[in-house]
Amino acid sequence: MKFYANDINAFAPRGLRPGFVDDPQFRGFLEALPDGAAFLEIDGTIKLANGKLELLLNLARADLVGSELAKHAKTAGPLIQKLAAALHQLKRIEVSGALNSQRNVFASLSILRNQEGGAYGALLTMREANRQHRPNEGSERFRFETETGEVARTAYHITPRLHGLARKGEMALERGSAILLTGETGTGKTEFAKRIGHSDKAGAVPFVHVNCGMLSDEQFDVEMFGIEPGSPLDQSTRGKLGFIEAADGGILFLDQVTDLSVTSQMKLVSFLETQTFSRVGSMQRRRARFRLITSTNLDLGNKIAEGVFRPDLFYRIAVVTIALPPLREQPDLVEAVADQMLRRINLIRKPQLRLSPEFTDLLQAHSYPGNLRELSNILEQAVACAEGVALPEHFMAPILAPARTEPKHMEVPAPSVPAHASLKDLVQGFETWILEKSIAENGSKRSAAKALGIDIATLVRKTKRK
Repeated sequence: MKFYANDINAFAPRGLRPGFVDDPQFRGFLEALPDGAAFLEIDGTIKLANGKLELLLNLARADLVGSELAKHAKTAGPLIQKLAAALHQLKRIEVSGALNSQRNVFASLSILRNQEGGAYGALLTMREANRQHRPNEGSERFRFETETGEVARTAYHITPRLHGLARKGEMALERGSAILLTGETGTGKTEFAKRIGHSDKAGAVPFVHVNCGMLSDEQFDVEMFGIEPGSPLDQSTRGKLGFIEAADGGILFLDQVTDLSVTSQMKLVSFLETQTFSRVGSMQRRRARFRLITSTNLDLGNKIAEGVFRPDLFYRIAVVTIALPPLREQPDLVEAVADQMLRRINLIRKPQLRLSPEFTDLLQAHSYPGNLRELSNILEQAVACAEGVALPEHFMAPILAPARTEPKHMEVPAPSVPAHASLKDLVQGFETWILEKSIAENGSKRSAAKALGIDIATLVRKTKRK
Protein backbone atom coordinates (compact mmCIF):
# COMPACT_ATOMS: atom_id res chain seq x y z
CA MET A 1 0.00 0.00 0.00
CA LYS A 2 1.25 3.50 -0.91
CA PHE A 3 0.74 6.61 1.18
CA TYR A 4 0.90 10.19 -0.09
CA ALA A 5 1.47 13.43 1.78
CA ASN A 6 -2.19 14.36 1.68
CA ASP A 7 -3.15 11.00 3.13
CA ILE A 8 -0.72 11.43 6.01
CA ASN A 9 -2.20 14.82 6.87
CA ALA A 10 -5.67 13.40 6.59
CA PHE A 11 -4.79 10.75 9.20
CA ALA A 12 -3.45 13.36 11.66
CA PRO A 13 -5.00 13.04 15.11
CA ARG A 14 -8.34 14.71 15.69
CA GLY A 15 -9.17 16.04 19.10
CA LEU A 16 -12.37 16.66 20.97
CA ARG A 17 -13.77 20.15 20.51
CA PRO A 18 -13.46 22.29 23.67
CA GLY A 19 -16.70 23.40 25.27
CA PHE A 20 -15.97 27.12 24.89
CA VAL A 21 -16.67 26.88 21.13
CA ASP A 22 -20.38 26.52 21.92
CA ASP A 23 -20.32 29.30 24.50
CA PRO A 24 -22.24 32.43 23.42
CA GLN A 25 -19.25 34.49 24.58
CA PHE A 26 -17.17 32.89 21.84
CA ARG A 27 -19.73 34.06 19.29
CA GLY A 28 -19.44 37.54 20.76
CA PHE A 29 -15.66 37.32 20.47
CA LEU A 30 -15.87 36.53 16.74
CA GLU A 31 -18.36 39.33 16.19
CA ALA A 32 -16.06 41.84 17.90
CA LEU A 33 -13.09 41.07 15.64
CA PRO A 34 -12.22 43.89 13.19
CA ASP A 35 -11.83 41.38 10.33
CA GLY A 36 -14.10 38.78 8.81
CA ALA A 37 -13.87 35.58 10.84
CA ALA A 38 -15.33 32.07 10.99
CA PHE A 39 -14.88 28.98 13.10
CA LEU A 40 -14.72 25.82 10.95
CA GLU A 41 -15.28 22.23 11.95
CA ILE A 42 -12.46 19.87 11.08
CA ASP A 43 -14.49 18.50 8.15
CA GLY A 44 -14.80 21.99 6.60
CA THR A 45 -18.28 22.81 7.89
CA ILE A 46 -18.72 26.46 8.88
CA LYS A 47 -19.83 26.45 12.51
CA LEU A 48 -19.80 30.23 13.21
CA ALA A 49 -19.30 33.34 11.05
CA ASN A 50 -19.30 37.02 11.96
CA GLY A 51 -21.01 39.89 10.17
CA LYS A 52 -17.84 41.23 8.57
CA LEU A 53 -17.25 37.94 6.77
CA GLU A 54 -20.82 38.16 5.46
CA LEU A 55 -20.01 41.53 3.94
CA LEU A 56 -16.72 40.44 2.40
CA LEU A 57 -18.17 37.31 0.79
CA ASN A 58 -21.53 38.93 0.04
CA LEU A 59 -23.25 35.88 1.48
CA ALA A 60 -25.90 35.81 4.18
CA ARG A 61 -24.92 34.20 7.46
CA ALA A 62 -27.75 31.70 7.06
CA ASP A 63 -26.14 30.56 3.79
CA LEU A 64 -22.71 30.23 5.41
CA VAL A 65 -23.35 28.53 8.74
CA GLY A 66 -23.86 24.80 8.40
CA SER A 67 -22.44 24.61 4.88
CA GLU A 68 -19.04 23.39 3.71
CA LEU A 69 -16.47 26.06 2.97
CA ALA A 70 -15.49 24.48 -0.35
CA LYS A 71 -19.04 24.83 -1.69
CA HIS A 72 -18.66 28.62 -1.77
CA ALA A 73 -15.65 28.57 -4.09
CA LYS A 74 -17.87 29.06 -7.16
CA THR A 75 -19.77 32.05 -5.82
CA ALA A 76 -16.99 33.66 -3.77
CA GLY A 77 -13.90 32.77 -5.80
CA PRO A 78 -11.02 30.27 -6.15
CA LEU A 79 -9.29 31.72 -3.09
CA ILE A 80 -11.92 29.91 -0.99
CA GLN A 81 -10.92 26.62 -2.62
CA LYS A 82 -7.31 27.17 -1.52
CA LEU A 83 -8.44 27.70 2.05
CA ALA A 84 -10.64 24.60 1.96
CA ALA A 85 -7.77 22.51 0.56
CA ALA A 86 -5.45 23.70 3.35
CA LEU A 87 -8.04 22.75 5.97
CA HIS A 88 -8.36 19.31 4.44
CA GLN A 89 -4.58 18.89 4.83
CA LEU A 90 -4.63 20.47 8.32
CA LYS A 91 -2.17 23.10 7.18
CA ARG A 92 -1.91 26.70 8.18
CA ILE A 93 -2.13 28.99 5.16
CA GLU A 94 -1.93 32.70 4.39
CA VAL A 95 -3.13 33.73 0.97
CA SER A 96 -4.17 36.90 -0.84
CA GLY A 97 -6.19 37.42 -3.97
CA ALA A 98 -9.39 38.74 -5.49
CA LEU A 99 -12.85 37.46 -4.68
CA ASN A 100 -15.54 37.27 -7.32
CA SER A 101 -16.93 40.50 -5.85
CA GLN A 102 -13.64 42.09 -7.05
CA ARG A 103 -12.48 42.74 -3.53
CA ASN A 104 -8.79 42.18 -2.92
CA VAL A 105 -8.45 40.34 0.37
CA PHE A 106 -5.84 38.79 2.64
CA ALA A 107 -6.97 35.56 4.31
CA SER A 108 -5.42 33.21 6.81
CA LEU A 109 -6.48 29.83 8.13
CA SER A 110 -5.08 28.50 11.40
CA ILE A 111 -5.57 24.97 12.67
CA LEU A 112 -6.82 24.84 16.27
CA ARG A 113 -5.49 22.04 18.47
CA ASN A 114 -6.10 20.89 22.02
CA GLN A 115 -3.44 20.20 24.66
CA GLU A 116 -2.85 16.73 23.30
CA GLY A 117 -2.16 18.13 19.82
CA GLY A 118 -5.41 16.92 18.31
CA ALA A 119 -6.99 19.23 15.72
CA TYR A 120 -10.58 20.13 16.54
CA GLY A 121 -11.25 22.96 14.08
CA ALA A 122 -9.85 26.01 12.30
CA LEU A 123 -10.09 29.77 12.56
CA LEU A 124 -10.52 31.61 9.27
CA THR A 125 -9.84 35.36 9.16
CA MET A 126 -10.19 37.64 6.17
CA ARG A 127 -9.62 41.33 5.70
CA GLU A 128 -9.68 43.63 2.73
CA ALA A 129 -6.30 44.84 1.48
CA ASN A 130 -5.89 48.60 0.84
CA ARG A 131 -9.56 49.12 1.39
CA GLN A 132 -9.47 52.86 0.85
CA HIS A 133 -8.20 52.37 -2.70
CA ARG A 134 -10.65 49.67 -3.73
CA PRO A 135 -10.87 48.85 -6.60
CA ASN A 136 -7.30 49.72 -7.54
CA GLU A 137 -6.86 48.91 -11.18
CA GLY A 138 -8.52 48.69 -14.56
CA SER A 139 -11.64 50.46 -15.73
CA GLU A 140 -13.35 49.87 -12.38
CA ARG A 141 -10.98 52.36 -10.79
CA PHE A 142 -12.35 55.14 -12.98
CA ARG A 143 -15.94 54.28 -12.10
CA PHE A 144 -15.43 54.93 -8.41
CA GLU A 145 -13.06 57.88 -8.51
CA THR A 146 -14.40 61.19 -7.26
CA GLU A 147 -15.17 63.73 -9.94
CA THR A 148 -12.49 66.40 -10.09
CA GLY A 149 -13.57 69.84 -11.19
CA GLU A 150 -12.07 73.24 -10.52
CA VAL A 151 -13.72 73.47 -7.13
CA ALA A 152 -12.87 69.89 -6.17
CA ARG A 153 -9.16 70.45 -6.80
CA THR A 154 -9.23 73.36 -4.37
CA ALA A 155 -8.46 72.63 -0.75
CA TYR A 156 -11.73 72.80 1.13
CA HIS A 157 -11.87 75.78 3.44
CA ILE A 158 -14.15 75.58 6.44
CA THR A 159 -15.48 78.71 8.14
CA PRO A 160 -16.87 78.79 11.68
CA ARG A 161 -20.37 78.59 10.21
CA LEU A 162 -19.49 75.58 8.06
CA HIS A 163 -17.63 73.99 10.97
CA GLY A 164 -20.86 73.86 12.96
CA LEU A 165 -22.69 72.24 10.03
CA ALA A 166 -19.82 69.79 9.51
CA ARG A 167 -19.91 68.74 13.16
CA LYS A 168 -23.64 68.12 12.85
CA GLY A 169 -23.01 65.95 9.80
CA GLU A 170 -20.18 64.00 11.43
CA MET A 171 -22.34 63.20 14.45
CA ALA A 172 -25.16 62.02 12.19
CA LEU A 173 -22.80 59.72 10.27
CA GLU A 174 -21.35 58.30 13.47
CA ARG A 175 -24.87 57.36 14.53
CA GLY A 176 -25.75 55.84 11.19
CA SER A 177 -28.31 58.48 10.18
CA ALA A 178 -28.94 59.31 6.52
CA ILE A 179 -27.97 62.88 5.58
CA LEU A 180 -29.57 65.11 2.95
CA LEU A 181 -27.49 68.09 1.77
CA THR A 182 -29.41 70.96 0.22
CA GLY A 183 -28.31 74.27 -1.23
CA GLU A 184 -27.93 76.20 -4.44
CA THR A 185 -25.80 74.84 -7.25
CA GLY A 186 -22.10 75.34 -6.65
CA THR A 187 -22.29 75.65 -2.85
CA GLY A 188 -19.81 72.78 -2.42
CA LYS A 189 -22.12 69.92 -1.44
CA THR A 190 -19.75 67.27 -2.81
CA GLU A 191 -16.75 68.68 -0.98
CA PHE A 192 -18.80 69.01 2.19
CA ALA A 193 -19.87 65.37 1.93
CA LYS A 194 -16.25 64.27 1.56
CA ARG A 195 -15.28 66.49 4.47
CA ILE A 196 -17.74 64.96 6.92
CA GLY A 197 -16.88 61.50 5.61
CA HIS A 198 -13.14 62.14 6.13
CA SER A 199 -12.47 60.68 2.67
CA ASP A 200 -9.20 62.62 2.36
CA LYS A 201 -7.58 60.90 5.35
CA ALA A 202 -5.32 57.87 5.19
CA GLY A 203 -7.16 54.66 5.91
CA ALA A 204 -10.56 56.23 5.29
CA VAL A 205 -13.51 54.02 4.46
CA PRO A 206 -14.65 53.88 0.83
CA PHE A 207 -16.41 57.03 -0.41
CA VAL A 208 -18.40 56.26 -3.56
CA HIS A 209 -19.71 59.30 -5.43
CA VAL A 210 -22.67 58.56 -7.72
CA ASN A 211 -23.84 61.23 -10.19
CA CYS A 212 -27.55 60.37 -10.33
CA GLY A 213 -28.03 62.48 -13.45
CA MET A 214 -26.00 59.88 -15.37
CA LEU A 215 -28.22 56.96 -14.36
CA SER A 216 -31.06 56.15 -16.73
CA ASP A 217 -33.71 53.56 -15.85
CA GLU A 218 -31.91 51.04 -18.07
CA GLN A 219 -28.56 51.66 -16.37
CA PHE A 220 -29.76 51.84 -12.78
CA ASP A 221 -29.69 48.12 -11.91
CA VAL A 222 -26.35 47.45 -13.61
CA GLU A 223 -24.57 50.48 -12.17
CA MET A 224 -26.03 50.31 -8.67
CA PHE A 225 -26.22 46.55 -8.10
CA GLY A 226 -23.56 45.20 -10.51
CA ILE A 227 -23.50 42.11 -12.74
CA GLU A 228 -23.06 38.53 -11.53
CA PRO A 229 -19.85 36.90 -12.86
CA GLY A 230 -20.62 34.34 -15.55
CA SER A 231 -24.22 35.48 -16.08
CA PRO A 232 -25.57 35.94 -19.63
CA LEU A 233 -25.17 39.73 -19.33
CA ASP A 234 -21.54 39.46 -18.18
CA GLN A 235 -19.42 40.19 -21.24
CA SER A 236 -16.14 40.38 -19.30
CA THR A 237 -16.60 37.05 -17.42
CA ARG A 238 -15.41 38.93 -14.30
CA GLY A 239 -18.74 40.47 -13.47
CA LYS A 240 -19.17 44.14 -12.65
CA LEU A 241 -18.96 45.74 -9.24
CA GLY A 242 -21.96 47.95 -8.49
CA PHE A 243 -21.88 51.22 -6.60
CA ILE A 244 -23.62 49.65 -3.61
CA GLU A 245 -21.06 46.86 -3.22
CA ALA A 246 -18.22 49.32 -3.74
CA ALA A 247 -19.56 51.43 -0.86
CA ASP A 248 -19.95 48.43 1.45
CA GLY A 249 -18.59 49.38 4.87
CA GLY A 250 -18.14 52.99 3.78
CA ILE A 251 -20.17 55.93 2.47
CA LEU A 252 -22.46 56.11 -0.56
CA PHE A 253 -22.99 59.67 -1.83
CA LEU A 254 -25.94 60.07 -4.21
CA ASP A 255 -25.35 63.44 -5.85
CA GLN A 256 -28.47 65.18 -7.21
CA VAL A 257 -30.76 62.38 -6.08
CA THR A 258 -33.68 64.32 -7.56
CA ASP A 259 -32.37 63.44 -11.04
CA LEU A 260 -33.46 59.82 -10.54
CA SER A 261 -36.67 58.83 -12.27
CA VAL A 262 -39.66 57.73 -10.21
CA THR A 263 -38.98 54.14 -11.32
CA SER A 264 -35.37 54.27 -10.11
CA GLN A 265 -36.51 55.94 -6.89
CA MET A 266 -38.83 52.99 -6.26
CA LYS A 267 -35.91 50.54 -6.62
CA LEU A 268 -33.81 52.64 -4.27
CA VAL A 269 -36.58 52.69 -1.67
CA SER A 270 -36.87 48.90 -1.90
CA PHE A 271 -33.15 48.48 -1.27
CA LEU A 272 -33.07 50.96 1.63
CA GLU A 273 -35.96 49.13 3.32
CA THR A 274 -34.30 45.70 3.25
CA GLN A 275 -30.59 46.57 2.92
CA THR A 276 -30.37 43.63 0.50
CA PHE A 277 -30.04 43.43 -3.27
CA SER A 278 -29.36 41.03 -6.12
CA ARG A 279 -26.80 41.50 -8.84
CA VAL A 280 -28.11 41.53 -12.38
CA GLY A 281 -28.14 37.90 -13.55
CA SER A 282 -28.38 36.44 -10.04
CA MET A 283 -31.23 35.49 -7.72
CA GLN A 284 -29.04 35.46 -4.61
CA ARG A 285 -29.82 38.20 -2.11
CA ARG A 286 -26.78 40.05 -0.82
CA ARG A 287 -26.42 42.48 2.02
CA ALA A 288 -24.58 45.77 2.04
CA ARG A 289 -24.11 48.15 4.93
CA PHE A 290 -23.00 51.72 4.42
CA ARG A 291 -23.78 55.25 5.51
CA LEU A 292 -25.85 57.31 3.10
CA ILE A 293 -25.45 60.94 2.03
CA THR A 294 -27.64 62.49 -0.67
CA SER A 295 -27.76 65.97 -2.15
CA THR A 296 -29.98 68.20 -4.26
CA ASN A 297 -30.23 71.85 -5.30
CA LEU A 298 -34.01 71.64 -5.76
CA ASP A 299 -36.94 72.19 -3.41
CA LEU A 300 -37.97 68.65 -2.49
CA GLY A 301 -41.29 69.87 -1.11
CA ASN A 302 -42.25 71.20 -4.52
CA LYS A 303 -40.99 68.07 -6.27
CA ILE A 304 -43.11 65.87 -4.02
CA ALA A 305 -46.13 68.09 -4.66
CA GLU A 306 -45.51 67.81 -8.41
CA GLY A 307 -45.41 64.02 -8.12
CA VAL A 308 -41.86 63.65 -9.44
CA PHE A 309 -40.24 62.67 -6.14
CA ARG A 310 -41.44 59.89 -3.87
CA PRO A 311 -42.27 60.97 -0.30
CA ASP A 312 -41.26 57.54 1.06
CA LEU A 313 -37.77 58.06 -0.37
CA PHE A 314 -37.63 61.54 1.13
CA TYR A 315 -38.31 60.21 4.62
CA ARG A 316 -35.51 57.65 4.27
CA ILE A 317 -32.82 60.02 2.99
CA ALA A 318 -33.68 63.14 5.00
CA VAL A 319 -33.20 61.89 8.56
CA VAL A 320 -30.81 64.81 9.03
CA THR A 321 -31.04 67.74 6.59
CA ILE A 322 -28.15 70.21 6.26
CA ALA A 323 -28.69 73.35 4.18
CA LEU A 324 -25.41 74.79 2.88
CA PRO A 325 -25.46 78.60 2.72
CA PRO A 326 -24.78 80.41 -0.58
CA LEU A 327 -21.44 82.11 -1.11
CA ARG A 328 -22.96 85.62 -0.97
CA GLU A 329 -23.79 85.02 2.68
CA GLN A 330 -20.17 84.11 3.51
CA PRO A 331 -17.82 87.00 2.66
CA ASP A 332 -15.05 85.43 4.73
CA LEU A 333 -15.28 82.30 2.59
CA VAL A 334 -14.96 84.32 -0.65
CA GLU A 335 -11.56 85.67 0.38
CA ALA A 336 -10.27 82.34 1.67
CA VAL A 337 -11.38 80.31 -1.37
CA ALA A 338 -10.13 82.95 -3.82
CA ASP A 339 -6.72 82.85 -2.13
CA GLN A 340 -6.59 79.04 -2.36
CA MET A 341 -7.63 79.05 -6.00
CA LEU A 342 -5.04 81.72 -6.80
CA ARG A 343 -2.25 79.69 -5.19
CA ARG A 344 -3.23 76.67 -7.28
CA ILE A 345 -3.36 78.75 -10.45
CA ASN A 346 0.05 80.31 -9.79
CA LEU A 347 1.68 76.87 -9.56
CA ILE A 348 1.54 76.67 -13.37
CA ARG A 349 1.33 80.36 -14.39
CA LYS A 350 4.16 82.62 -15.43
CA PRO A 351 4.18 85.43 -14.41
CA GLN A 352 2.24 84.81 -11.26
CA LEU A 353 -1.04 86.64 -10.91
CA ARG A 354 -1.83 89.12 -8.16
CA LEU A 355 -5.21 90.62 -7.36
CA SER A 356 -5.43 94.39 -7.09
CA PRO A 357 -7.34 95.83 -4.10
CA GLU A 358 -10.01 97.07 -6.50
CA PHE A 359 -10.44 93.59 -8.01
CA THR A 360 -10.65 92.11 -4.51
CA ASP A 361 -13.36 94.63 -3.59
CA LEU A 362 -15.36 93.53 -6.63
CA LEU A 363 -14.99 89.90 -5.55
CA GLN A 364 -16.36 90.76 -2.12
CA ALA A 365 -19.27 92.82 -3.50
CA HIS A 366 -20.43 90.26 -6.09
CA SER A 367 -23.54 88.18 -5.27
CA TYR A 368 -22.37 84.88 -6.90
CA PRO A 369 -25.57 83.26 -8.18
CA GLY A 370 -23.30 80.42 -9.33
CA ASN A 371 -21.51 80.28 -5.95
CA LEU A 372 -18.09 78.56 -5.87
CA ARG A 373 -18.18 77.59 -9.55
CA GLU A 374 -18.81 81.21 -10.53
CA LEU A 375 -15.96 82.42 -8.32
CA SER A 376 -13.66 79.93 -10.03
CA ASN A 377 -14.87 81.09 -13.45
CA ILE A 378 -14.21 84.76 -12.64
CA LEU A 379 -10.66 84.00 -11.49
CA GLU A 380 -9.97 81.84 -14.56
CA GLN A 381 -11.07 84.73 -16.80
CA ALA A 382 -8.71 87.06 -14.96
CA VAL A 383 -5.90 84.54 -15.47
CA ALA A 384 -6.58 84.52 -19.21
CA CYS A 385 -6.83 88.32 -19.64
CA ALA A 386 -4.54 89.94 -17.05
CA GLU A 387 -0.76 90.23 -17.30
CA GLY A 388 0.58 90.22 -13.76
CA VAL A 389 -2.11 92.09 -11.84
CA ALA A 390 -5.87 91.54 -12.05
CA LEU A 391 -7.51 94.98 -12.40
CA PRO A 392 -11.19 95.97 -12.22
CA GLU A 393 -11.51 95.71 -16.02
CA HIS A 394 -10.53 92.06 -15.75
CA PHE A 395 -13.52 91.31 -13.51
CA MET A 396 -16.07 89.68 -15.80
CA ALA A 397 -19.05 87.82 -14.41
CA PRO A 398 -20.15 84.82 -16.52
CA ILE A 399 -22.68 85.62 -19.22
CA LEU A 400 -25.06 82.88 -18.13
CA ALA A 401 -24.89 84.03 -14.53
CA PRO A 402 -24.71 87.86 -14.70
CA ALA A 403 -23.74 89.87 -11.67
CA ARG A 404 -26.74 90.99 -9.73
CA THR A 405 -27.54 92.68 -6.50
CA GLU A 406 -29.83 91.20 -3.99
CA PRO A 407 -33.35 92.57 -4.40
CA LYS A 408 -34.17 95.10 -1.76
CA HIS A 409 -37.39 93.93 -0.26
CA MET A 410 -38.82 97.33 0.62
CA GLU A 411 -42.18 97.52 2.23
CA VAL A 412 -44.48 99.50 -0.05
CA PRO A 413 -47.46 100.88 1.86
CA ALA A 414 -50.88 99.89 0.61
CA PRO A 415 -52.69 102.62 -1.34
CA SER A 416 -54.82 104.95 0.71
CA VAL A 417 -58.49 104.93 -0.23
CA PRO A 418 -60.23 108.34 -0.33
CA ALA A 419 -63.64 108.44 1.28
CA HIS A 420 -65.52 109.24 -1.95
CA ALA A 421 -63.15 107.75 -4.60
CA SER A 422 -64.58 106.58 -7.90
CA LEU A 423 -64.06 103.04 -9.21
CA LYS A 424 -61.59 104.41 -11.80
CA ASP A 425 -59.51 106.08 -9.08
CA LEU A 426 -59.55 102.94 -6.95
CA VAL A 427 -58.34 100.78 -9.86
CA GLN A 428 -55.65 103.30 -10.81
CA GLY A 429 -54.41 103.59 -7.24
CA PHE A 430 -54.23 99.82 -6.85
CA GLU A 431 -52.40 99.52 -10.20
CA THR A 432 -49.84 102.13 -9.15
CA TRP A 433 -49.28 100.30 -5.86
CA ILE A 434 -48.67 97.00 -7.70
CA LEU A 435 -46.12 98.67 -10.03
CA GLU A 436 -44.22 100.37 -7.19
CA LYS A 437 -44.16 97.14 -5.18
CA SER A 438 -42.77 95.20 -8.15
CA ILE A 439 -40.07 97.84 -8.75
CA ALA A 440 -39.01 97.64 -5.09
CA GLU A 441 -38.87 93.83 -5.15
CA ASN A 442 -37.04 93.50 -8.49
CA GLY A 443 -34.59 96.38 -8.06
CA SER A 444 -35.31 98.26 -11.30
CA LYS A 445 -38.17 99.32 -13.55
CA ARG A 446 -36.90 97.17 -16.40
CA SER A 447 -36.80 94.05 -14.20
CA ALA A 448 -40.22 94.89 -12.79
CA ALA A 449 -41.69 95.25 -16.29
CA LYS A 450 -40.25 91.87 -17.26
CA ALA A 451 -41.63 90.24 -14.11
CA LEU A 452 -45.09 91.72 -14.74
CA GLY A 453 -45.05 90.87 -18.45
CA ILE A 454 -45.55 94.45 -19.67
CA ASP A 455 -43.53 96.84 -21.80
CA ILE A 456 -41.06 99.12 -20.01
CA ALA A 457 -42.60 102.20 -21.64
CA THR A 458 -46.02 101.22 -20.27
CA LEU A 459 -44.64 100.84 -16.78
CA VAL A 460 -42.87 104.23 -16.92
CA ARG A 461 -46.02 105.96 -18.20
CA LYS A 462 -48.25 104.45 -15.54
CA THR A 463 -45.88 105.31 -12.69
CA LYS A 464 -45.67 108.96 -13.79
CA ARG A 465 -49.41 109.62 -13.86
CA LYS A 466 -50.96 111.52 -11.00
